[in-house]
Amino acid sequence: MEFAEIETITQGELEIMNPISEEKLLRAGKMAGLCPGKRVLDIGCGNGTALSLWHKTFGITGTGIEIRPSSAARARNTLAGTSIEIRCVDASVLAPKEPYDVVTALGTSFIFGGAEKALAHLAEYADENGSVVLIGDRFWRTDRVPPEFAREWTEVPTAYELAVTARELGFTLTGMITASTDEWDAYESAIWNSALAYIDLHENEPAADELAAYLEQIQDEYLAYGREYIGWGLFVFRQ
Repeated sequence: MEFAEIETITQGELEIMNPISEEKLLRAGKMAGLCPGKRVLDIGCGNGTALSLWHKTFGITGTGIEIRPSSAARARNTLAGTSIEIRCVDASVLAPKEPYDVVTALGTSFIFGGAEKALAHLAEYADENGSVVLIGDRFWRTDRVPPEFAREWTEVPTAYELAVTARELGFTLTGMITASTDEWDAYESAIWNSALAYIDLHENEPAADELAAYLEQIQDEYLAYGREYIGWGLFVFRQ
């Protein structure tokens, strides 16, 4: 089973495909200076929830990029009647044609190999005259992580490392909002329940066994290490 298919099964029904609330997305939008007329590029926009929320609250326009056809279709439906375009393409090979006021990657830095590499890539879409890059992703809560776990997540930086990388690219960290433990637990629980629902419906198929193995793996990672050592944050960077 392809990872994209697993993601669609386990996260496809979530309104927000990250461990964060609407209230915190709105706070991040305010930090990013969203207002009427601002053009936003959301890479890996999922079901279009963030774009829809920012459009309704701040009056933004822009583009959402989503590789999964089912999620792209839901995003188009969510944003019908707005000036926001949804493109179903692979963001990793997308070449920028024009700059945006705000460029975001919420939980999709893995497309580029992690948050630090994503920041460098997203900078290519930014306007030289003061664009904002908004990264939403995992970070190490401490640099004293058990080696057997750290080796599995080499692309995850500490918040300090991400801030230093941003400075080297000409950006400054201007705001940070982190997910609470309750938000993390609710997000992970939703994924587990979606996986179990699929397994129950396809119990005699090979895909059910694959998903059961995946479920066991992510539960072990989260409960043994992730819940203690990994945080999830919205990082706002300005040029």
